[in-house]
Order: sequence, then C-alpha cells, then structure tokens
Amino acid sequence: MKSKLNILAALLILVLFSNTKILAQSMGISSSAITPDASSILEMRTTSKGVLIPRMTTTNRDAISSPATGLMLYNTSTDQYNFYNGSSWVVWGSTTYLSVDAVDTVSTASTTDVVVTDMTKTAAEAGSYVVLFNSQVTIPEAFNTTGFSTATAAADLNSIYADIMAFEATSTSHTLTFGLDEILFAGVYDIPGAASITGNLTLDGEGDPNALFMIRATGAFNTSASANVTLVNGATAKNVFWIANGAIGIGASTTLPGTLFSYGSAVAVGATCVVNGRLLTTNGAISFGEGSLSVPEPNGIIDFRALTNFVIFTNAGGVANTGASIYTGDIGTNGGAITGFAATTVNGTIFGSGSSTTVSPVDHTVTFSLYKNSTPIQNSSRTRTRSTNPSDISLQGITTIAVDDIISVRWKIDDQDADSKEVKVHNRILTMIKVGN
Repeated sequence: MKSKLNILAALLILVLFSNTKILAQSMGISSSAITPDASSILEMRTTSKGVLIPRMTTTNRDAISSPATGLMLYNTSTDQYNFYNGSSWVVWGSTTYLSVDAVDTVSTASTTDVVVTDMTKTAAEAGSYVVLFNSQVTIPEAFNTTGFSTATAAADLNSIYADIMAFEATSTSHTLTFGLDEILFAGVYDIPGAASITGNLTLDGEGDPNALFMIRATGAFNTSASANVTLVNGATAKNVFWIANGAIGIGASTTLPGTLFSYGSAVAVGATCVVNGRLLTTNGAISFGEGSLSVPEPNGIIDFRALTNFVIFTNAGGVANTGASIYTGDIGTNGGAITGFAATTVNGTIFGSGSSTTVSPVDHTVTFSLYKNSTPIQNSSRTRTRSTNPSDISLQGITTIAVDDIISVRWKIDDQDADSKEVKVHNRILTMIKVGN
C-alpha cells in the first residue's frame, strides 16, 4: 500500500511540475482505491492531511510575471490567501468586514453635504474596499408660500390680543396717569379706565433684556403733546405694550416705544412723533404723520405671527398718512382704503384689502453620497424625491483606502424656496468590506 501511495505521489508531482503532456480522464489520490469524480481532473481524499499551496511574501507575489487568472497562493506578509482575478491580486477566503449602525431618527435641512449622524468609519487596514450604505428615508411634504393674506393677518390680530391678555396682572393700583418724571419698573399694569402719559416716563429694565412692560387700559389711551418715554437698563421696545379697549390718541411730538393696540377703535398719531413700535386695531381707522414709525427688533415675548414685520395694520378701517413720514416696516388693512403715502418713504410693502397668498407644493430632492475623507467616492451618489414616495436609500462604491482614512455618508437637500426644508433617516448601516490589497 505504501508503495502504491508513493507511485501516486510521484504521478501527481509529474502532472504538476512536468512539461510532459499526460492524457487522462481523471486521477485520484487516496489511502485506498477510489474512482475519481468524472467532473474532476484530480481528486484527493484523506481525513488526516491537507494540500499546501505555494507560500510567499507580497514582494514575491508581485514579482510573478504575467500571473494567470485564477492563480492561487498564500501571502505570508498578510496571512491571507490571494488569487489573481485577471487584473489584480485579491483576498480569497477570510474578509475584513467593518460596520456601524444606528436606529434613532435624525434630520437635516442643510443644502450642502453634511455627515449623516453616526455614519462614519475609519479603516485600520489598507486595501481596496466595497463600501455599502442602507437606510430608511422620509422626505416630508413641503410648500412655498408667497404673497400676504390680509384675512390671515386679521385672524392673527385676535390671537395676538389673546396672548397679550393672558398675562397675569402684577399691578392693579397704578393711577390712570403715567409720567411726570416717573420711573416705571417691569410689570403688567391693569388700569380700570382711560390711561394716559404726561411729560417724561422712564421704563427701567433693571438689567433684564427680557423685561416686560404691559399697560392694559379698559378705556382709551392717550398721551399729551411732547410726551417722552425713555428705555433704560435693558428695557427694549419689542417688549413694551400699550393696550386699550377704546381709541388711542398720541399727542404731537411724542416719542414712544412699543406696540399700540386698540381692541375695537381708531388709532391716531399726531405730527412729528417718533414711534418705535406698531399701530394695530381690530376695528377702526389708523392715521399717522408726519413722523417716524419703525418696527421693533424681532423675537420679543409676543409672537406677532403674520404681522411680525408690520408697523400698521387694521382689520377694518382705512390707513392714512398725513405728512412727510418715514415708515420702516409693512403697512396693511383687511377692509379700507390706504391713502396719503405717495410723498412718504416706506421701507416695506403696502398691502391693500384682499391681498392673498399663493401656496405651491415643493418636491424636494435629497442627495446621499459616500465620502472618503473630504472627497466623494466616484459614482456613489444617489437622489430621492418625495414624489417618488421613497422608503429607502442604498449606496455602493469601491475605493482604495489607506490606514486611518475616514469613510462617511453625507446628505443634503436642494435649495428650493420652501416654508420648510427637512429630510429624515431612520434605521441605517454603513459597511466596509475589504476585497483586495
């Protein structure tokens, strides 16, 4: 038996290393007689030994001249089996596999590429890699609203008034008259009757930039001629409110910060007044001039909704300018004429009664890309739009990676005009598979 094995081994060596042509259907090597499978040119059977293919370093391997497609060897530099695929040496058998995943929902409104949260991976081993990304994606419905609706603004007036009246009073005992060199500290002052300002009044914020000054009169509100209201120590016009359940009349040459709001009556401001605030009424005419009227800085304690940028608005009544005035902000009415503005400076837009908005659907396009460091991986980008009802995104790319190169997934949304820009991803996974050295 031993001599038989020796003969078979000699024949195998002859087949593998001789240039002599040996014609045979099949050959079998085993510790006992076997009939080789008809599909195999060589079949070996054993339960105690293996086949040892050539072993060499990467340098030795790369020195092989014109390797045949399918040529195999064991690379002692990397401790991996390699085979030649016709164009390059690739790893055969065990695979370097790197992956990172996340399940939380994240979103972006960026119009330039930014990294998807948690979707980065660093390579610890150089080589050629297939990079894969898969995730669920949601592109919410979006619209672009253009124009201005006076009807919407009229409805907002009632909401603004409700918000103002919702504040709890901090004082109910102040006299009907403010001023006469008075220093008033922050608070909500309810006045049972007609309130007024005479002479000088100082509003002291005591260092608080959010200090609130709210004077709410159950009757009218008026100022004397040349009344002057000064803001100190953090007090700001955006958080000052003069509210009346009657008419509002501002005397000539008055300087006044804050929003003037009549719930149901007219508002009239005399000549040469300077008002850093708004003139609003739910029912009545508004007149101003000559003088200066400017909208306060935004983001005060009250949300003015559609009227954020307005200096004048009435739900029902005319709007009249009576001199060479300067307006910084929008002007509008939901029911009445707008007159006298031909010789004025209006740094804003005048909206006549019946102005309306146009709402158009926006089909956002979202782009996902694979990146190596700060460079996109070639041909790996894919787009999704809401109109295609996407539910997932899948990316694939192949690139050569050096040690410590960073692979990431990035995304962006297009820059179309829209009321909102947002895209979300949910369950997501980034995978890197090494396929070559």
